[in-house]
Amino acid sequence: MQISPNDQRGYRHLTLDNGLRVLLIEDAQAPRSAAALTVNVGHFCDPSDREGLAHFLEHMLFLGTDKYPVVGEFQSFISRHGGSNNAWTGTENTTFFFDIQHPHFEEALDRFSQFFTAPLFNADAVDKERNAVDSEYKLKLQDDVRRIYQVQKETINPNHPFSKFSVGSADTLEDREGSSVRDELVAFYKHHYSANLMTAAVIGPFTLDDLESLANDAFGSIPNHNLPPFIPEVAFTEKAQLQQFIAIEPLKDVRKLTLAFAMPSTDEFYKIKPLSYIAHLLGYEGAGSVMSLLKNKGYINNLSAGGGISGSNFREFTVSVGLTEVGLSKIDSIVMYIFQAIKLIRDTGLAEWRYAEKRAVQEMAFRYQEPLRPLDTVSHLVLNLQHYDADDVLYGDYMMQAFDESLIRKMLGYLTPDNLRLTLIAKGGKYDRIAKWYDTPYSVKPFTEKQLDKWRSPLISSALSLPDQNPFISYELDPALLEAPDKEKPQLIQELPGFRLWHLQDTVYRVPKGVIYVAIDSPHAVSSVENIVKTRVSVEMLLEAINETAYPAEVAGLSYNLYAHQGG
Repeated sequence: MQISPNDQRGYRHLTLDNGLRVLLIEDAQAPRSAAALTVNVGHFCDPSDREGLAHFLEHMLFLGTDKYPVVGEFQSFISRHGGSNNAWTGTENTTFFFDIQHPHFEEALDRFSQFFTAPLFNADAVDKERNAVDSEYKLKLQDDVRRIYQVQKETINPNHPFSKFSVGSADTLEDREGSSVRDELVAFYKHHYSANLMTAAVIGPFTLDDLESLANDAFGSIPNHNLPPFIPEVAFTEKAQLQQFIAIEPLKDVRKLTLAFAMPSTDEFYKIKPLSYIAHLLGYEGAGSVMSLLKNKGYINNLSAGGGISGSNFREFTVSVGLTEVGLSKIDSIVMYIFQAIKLIRDTGLAEWRYAEKRAVQEMAFRYQEPLRPLDTVSHLVLNLQHYDADDVLYGDYMMQAFDESLIRKMLGYLTPDNLRLTLIAKGGKYDRIAKWYDTPYSVKPFTEKQLDKWRSPLISSALSLPDQNPFISYELDPALLEAPDKEKPQLIQELPGFRLWHLQDTVYRVPKGVIYVAIDSPHAVSSVENIVKTRVSVEMLLEAINETAYPAEVAGLSYNLYAHQGG
């Protein structure tokens, strides 16, 4: 297992006799012990007439087991001993996690593991928990993220399980004639939950041998039904859902345009990361970038590339821009310039040195990463166990093994007008549909031939260019670090009229990083309300003006900030 040189934790991966895979993490400095378990079951597995059942099951597992039958006792035990716990249900995974003070970890782990060994599905708690799920749903009725997400569900292939309502409500989870939801819940649990679909991670200041013993005791009794993982058999989008312009009315006053390109799952390519390479070039913000061009025209405020949802049989690659008021009337042109940038990458942007730049940044980030808190560590790595080879659990997020031009070209082949879904989120449109569950007004229109012709044009603006080699990127991954002097306080090393320079040599972290603070004290800057406003506006203007020049340094992992202090 590849471990960061800056990581002082110990690791061990093992597979229990029941097929459950566990990552053990020995951390002498951990402030709390923590554990997480994820099962490869999510709302995609919901029966079509019981939307939200996987989420409801997540709630019910907390409410008593054969060994610990008292409802709510797990949560109170964790809270009494300085910890926290939670769970979430995604499309294809449900993840449970907790942290607690070290002396109580073994008992907490035993209680936690009973969720997956002998849950009671307490009949007396069904109504209360169904209402809790319903409240969770209703709490988000005014949440634009959920409102927009529902429109996305309604505009992809309706036969794909992504289209299902994932949260659940009092209606979808009600008892029906001849069928109680509890009975269906128990059947769902028995049909989908199995040790071979689970991964777990535990962390604490214990030896790896002790952690292995704890894991075996806690998780070794979870039944293994040797179930296959659920993988959708239908495409995320079909021809009928492509070349569509979707307009959505938000509650907040936002203006956002998203280009989404559907493709098959890319999980198998995590060692190469072809989409990261494309996103790196398309999302570039320096001189010659499509973002620079569109900002200079006054069409957009920001641009990001490479996001999008993913699953076991699909991946979306998105380009999102924040629009100005002018940009609202220039959408076709904005899309045209983005396709020109994609064509530029396809024609002249595939070079091994560009891949090496991105790889060097990733390697530096991996080698000198700062530790997460234990709860975040296990919650993250337990999912990595589901997606990466065991040896790559720690390194998989960062690794870029080799430049593969043919694979990158294959990914670029999906970024075409024919494979585009375009979504505008802005107030003031005309809509003819209302999304179910969240009442979001939206409309769907096919692209016109005029739009497609414009976006397929072979022309590339002369204002667009690919970035030069980045002078800020270091390829020396193990730089010689200065021996730390025996000084614990900053030293005054220069004093001039109105200027003092102090220095402190780091003696703890030993990473190739320096931090420079420059403080300019100006009584004039705060001498009046007008001056305070002018100072703040000036700072924002300067940050905007230097973004393009400083962006290559940011790519290399260097960051900067400038702000107006209340003291002047």
